[in-house]
Order: sequence, then C-alpha cells, then structure tokens
Amino acid sequence: MTAAGEEAEVPIACSLDAATFAERAEEWRVLVRSSAVTSVEADATAVRLVLGDSEDALTTAAVLAQRETHCCPFFDVSVALQADRRTLILAVPDGAEDALAAFVALLDP
Repeated sequence: MTAAGEEAEVPIACSLDAATFAERAEEWRVLVRSSAVTSVEADATAVRLVLGDSEDALTTAAVLAQRETHCCPFFDVSVALQADRRTLILAVPDGAEDALAAFVALLDP
C-alpha cells in the first residue's frame, strides 16, 4: 500500500510472451513504415512518432500505443497536437532508458 499522493512503482518490464512480443514488434514496424508515420525522433527518455495528417494515422497510432501500455505500463503515452503537426510520444521514467532504446531499435526493420 502506498501513502496518499504516492504512486506505486511500476516495474520496467514487458508482460508479453515471446510470440506475442514478436507480433507486437511487427505491428510497430508496419506502423512506422506506413504513411501514418512521417518521422521518428528519439532521445534517451522518449520516442516521438510524427504522424501523417489523416485521422486514420492518429487513430491507428493511438490504439497501438494504448495496447502497448497494457504490457509495458512504464510507458507514459501522450499525443501532442499542434496546428501543423501531430506527435505520438512514448516516454519512460528514469531507469528505463535501456528499455526505450530496445523499443526504438525494434522500430527499424
């Protein structure tokens, strides 16, 4: 139990089995290779997928990212909306930089 105002620590781990992990990785690669994603920007604590202008691109990326939070709850997922740009952001807490680097590496086919 945690004190009021404190959050329980989320483990830096993926709960998918090997077969499901491989399928999910392929879903991410397909998304990144599609016209839904126009570029990928990454640093040590976040990866940003710049999305195409279509509603389908936004919906597809958001649904996949939401599914990702079920198996990797340490990801902090958000969407930044600007007049000329939509960006899906997957960020990690301190200590999860290696997990993010592995995630970014799997995006490249």
